[in-house]
Amino acid sequence: MGDYKKIPPTREIISELEYGVWKATVFKVALELDVFTVIAKGNHSLQRIADVSKCSVRGMSILLEALCPIGFLSKIDGQYYLTPVSQTYLVRGKDTFYGDWCLQSQIAWDARVRAAEAVRKGIAVGGDFANVTTEDLWLQDYAAALVTWPRSIEFALKRWEELGISKDIKRPLYILDVAAGAGVKSYALAQIAPDVRVTVLDFPKMINLAIRVARLMKVEKQVTFLPGDILTTDFGKGKYDIITFGSVLYFFDSEQLNNILTKSFNALKPGGMIVISETVADEERCQNEIALMVAFQLLLFLPRSQVRTFSEYTEALELCGFSRVTQHNETLISAVK
Repeated sequence: MGDYKKIPPTREIISELEYGVWKATVFKVALELDVFTVIAKGNHSLQRIADVSKCSVRGMSILLEALCPIGFLSKIDGQYYLTPVSQTYLVRGKDTFYGDWCLQSQIAWDARVRAAEAVRKGIAVGGDFANVTTEDLWLQDYAAALVTWPRSIEFALKRWEELGISKDIKRPLYILDVAAGAGVKSYALAQIAPDVRVTVLDFPKMINLAIRVARLMKVEKQVTFLPGDILTTDFGKGKYDIITFGSVLYFFDSEQLNNILTKSFNALKPGGMIVISETVADEERCQNEIALMVAFQLLLFLPRSQVRTFSEYTEALELCGFSRVTQHNETLISAVK
């Protein structure tokens, strides 16, 4: 045991991070040069791609070759072609284009190079992603549902089962889906339960996406659409059996959360359920890597964000009158009015 302690640690964890940064850099440069859109327009030779992109042949050659093993391009007889993932999500102009979201959120270099400033001052250096001015970016984040919704149904139904809700619904069940995105989670239940009625609340452009997905899933007759903002829109009084939130409540500070939960409590029928779907930090805030990385990302882009623990959600929910607060898994909490 003593000899084991003398063995020096390797730098593997550091090297993995370094390598990941290089892969992200290759991806970022390809998006900035719009390489995928150039290739999608029928430009497959190195010379042609370089010319259209106004880049050097040497530089473009190295970039295109690096994109191949990552999975974004394939190279056949010296010609470059898009893979299914880049064809679907990285060609500008497609409904499912995801590139701007990646550049401005996921690999936003300008914000990330100022991350130390965010830590020192506790401010969002990348802007505020919680308002309608970022609606076009959020639309890119959720537009994948136009093609991926069939794969999401099983997960969505399992989520409802964890909450104790199955297709054997004997009466109309009214659901308010707040920050619904494409609405797939609630639509999946509506597909198998004709008495389910869903009201989707989100920004106007997100509502347009939710309408399209509802049509694809053939549930549009069971859905009502409510364009609005989570902070200012009136949820109503005693209207709903279930109010469910997408990954949005960690955008807000304690005061804002209290206002949202109070509105939800008032909008639920007696015995109604509130559902919170977002990553929850472990109580010691040192183990759940995903939750803690999300917290760091939100620090850069959302000035009032707070990734909470289950006990913090319990306290907030009980303060607003909810009871039977239950954590079903690391991303699912429910409580009852």
